[in-house]
Amino acid sequence: MGEEPRGISSLKALVYGAGTLMGVGSSMIVSWLMYYYCPPPEAGLVALAPVFAMGVVILFGRFIDAISDPIIGWWSDRTVTRWGRRRPFIFFGFLAMLFSQILIWIPLVHRVSLINVLYAAVMDGIFWFGYTAAINPYLALIPEIAKNPDDRVKLTTFQAFFSQISLVIGGVIVPLLLAAIGFISTAVVLGAIGFAVMLPLLIVIKEKPPEEKKIATGMGMYRALLLTFKNRIFLLYLIPTAILFLSATMIQMEIPYAVNVLAGLNKKEVSLFYLPLIITAIISLPFYKKFASKYGKKKLYLMAMTCFMIPAFLTAFIGIIPVNPSIMIIGLGALAGIFVAPLYIFPNAIIADITDIDEQMTGYRREAIYFGSQGLITKTMAGLAGVLTGTLMWKLGYSPGNDLGIRASFILAALVLIIAALIFRKYPIEK
Repeated sequence: MGEEPRGISSLKALVYGAGTLMGVGSSMIVSWLMYYYCPPPEAGLVALAPVFAMGVVILFGRFIDAISDPIIGWWSDRTVTRWGRRRPFIFFGFLAMLFSQILIWIPLVHRVSLINVLYAAVMDGIFWFGYTAAINPYLALIPEIAKNPDDRVKLTTFQAFFSQISLVIGGVIVPLLLAAIGFISTAVVLGAIGFAVMLPLLIVIKEKPPEEKKIATGMGMYRALLLTFKNRIFLLYLIPTAILFLSATMIQMEIPYAVNVLAGLNKKEVSLFYLPLIITAIISLPFYKKFASKYGKKKLYLMAMTCFMIPAFLTAFIGIIPVNPSIMIIGLGALAGIFVAPLYIFPNAIIADITDIDEQMTGYRREAIYFGSQGLITKTMAGLAGVLTGTLMWKLGYSPGNDLGIRASFILAALVLIIAALIFRKYPIEK
C-alpha cells in the first residue's frame, strides 16, 4: 500500500493497529517470569531458579531488547527484498517470539538449577530480540504507508486502541487463563492471538519500496546513528519523550505501593486505578484524533505531557487529602486515562513526520533507525526509573507509617514533566 489519494481506509487502519497485539505475549513474560521460576511457597509451583539469578536473567532480556532496537532499525532500513524492507523482519521476528514465549515455560530441570537460569536467559534473550525485530519494522511502516498527518494519526489512534486492549489482556485475561489452563497453554493462546493479527497485517499492508537510491544500503551503523542523533528536531522530540517514559514508568512501578501502602487496600485492588484509566483512555481516543486535525499533534502532545503531572502529583497525597482512598484512586485513574491517550497516539506519528525531515537532510528513507533510536533511549530511561524508585524507597521508606519514599517518587515523576514540557515547546513541527 502506498500513498492513497482518498486516505487510508478504516479497514486497513484497523488491520495495522491490531498488529500491536503481535507482542501481547510480552505482558506474560514481564509479569510472570520471575513468579514462575521463583514462586512463593503458597503458589503450589516448584522452585526452578535462585531469585537473584532470575533478576539477572530479566535484566539481560531487557538489555537485549534495548540494544537490538537501533541494530534492527539500521538493518531493516538497508534491506532490499522482493517482500519489502519491513515484512520479512516482522514475520521472522514474530516466529522467534512465538516459539520462545512458549518454550520459556518448559524448563529443562524440575528443581532449582543453574541450567534453568541459563535456559531462561537464552529464551528471554531470543524473545526480546524477536520482539524488537518484529515491532520496530512494524512501527517503521507508519511513514511509509501514511503520507499525510491525518492518516498517520488515524493509524496511531488504532494502535493506541489496541494498546489498551493489550493492557486488558495482560492485566485481566492472562491471570484468569493462568488459573484455568496453566502457563504453557496460556502462552499458546497469546501466541495464537499474535499470529491472528500478524498474518492479516502481512497480507493487507503492502509496502511500496522507496526508490533504490533512497535505501541506505551503503550506510554503516555508526554513521546511521550519528546522523540520527545529530537531527536537532529529533532531539527536541526524543528528550522530552524519554523523560515522559521515565515518569510513566516510575508511576507504573509505584501504583501497587500507592494502593497497598498509602490507601491501605489489598494489592489486588490495583484494578481500581487501571480499569478507569483504560476506559477513559479508550473513550478519549476518537476525540484526540479529531482534535489533531484542528490543533495539530504538537499542541495535544504538549498538553497531555503537562496535564499528566496532575494525577501523578495528587497520587502522592492519597491518605493525606481527606477523600476516601478508594474513590480517590478511581478518580485519579480516570483522570490519568484522559491524558494517557495522547501519549499513546502521537509519539509514533511525530516520529513519522521527523523521518520526512530526515529524507530532506540525507536523501534516504531511514524510518526504522529513528524508531530504534527512540527505543534504545526510552528503554534505558525505563531502567533508570527502577533505580530512582528503588533508591527513594530504600532511603525514605515504603511501609505503612514510613511511606515518604513512595510519595517522593510520585512527586519526582510529576516534576520531571515540567522539564519535558519546556523542552518540547521548542519542537518546530506544529501539525
